[in-house]
Amino acid sequence: MLFDKNGMYIIGDDYESNYDFAVDILNGKIPNSVDAKSNNGFYSLEEALKRGNLFPSLYNKYKNYQPMELKANTAREKALLKIQMLDFAINDLNLYLDLYPNDIEAYQLFKKYVKSCLEMKDEYTSIYGPLTLDSVTDDYEWSKGIWPWEEGGM
Repeated sequence: MLFDKNGMYIIGDDYESNYDFAVDILNGKIPNSVDAKSNNGFYSLEEALKRGNLFPSLYNKYKNYQPMELKANTAREKALLKIQMLDFAINDLNLYLDLYPNDIEAYQLFKKYVKSCLEMKDEYTSIYGPLTLDSVTDDYEWSKGIWPWEEGGM
């Protein structure tokens, strides 16, 4: 049974052309939300961060807006960008899993991204120093090195 955003029952399968929102209350999913998407139903990490959405079928393009290309010039910037992509995907999947806790594919991807993100953060900390306040190292490095707003920083 499909209902539109006003609670009206939708008859037939032609809801996509006539409705911008529909919910299948029997299956607990937004129709075609994960089924017909590329790459197992999700954008790549880079594409997801650019668009602000991990789910291609839930992304609505705004007029002629084209997302900017993400650029990283140094190895440090590349590592930070990769961490940012993983953090974004983790948060987006977390929100999705709040609504659809039985989606095993999304949960497996969530676990994979969390593991990768922890590894990336550990690697970053070992090379460049603490990334967050809870990333402590043996040496007190808070004031060492170039700050992000200084020349040569991020």
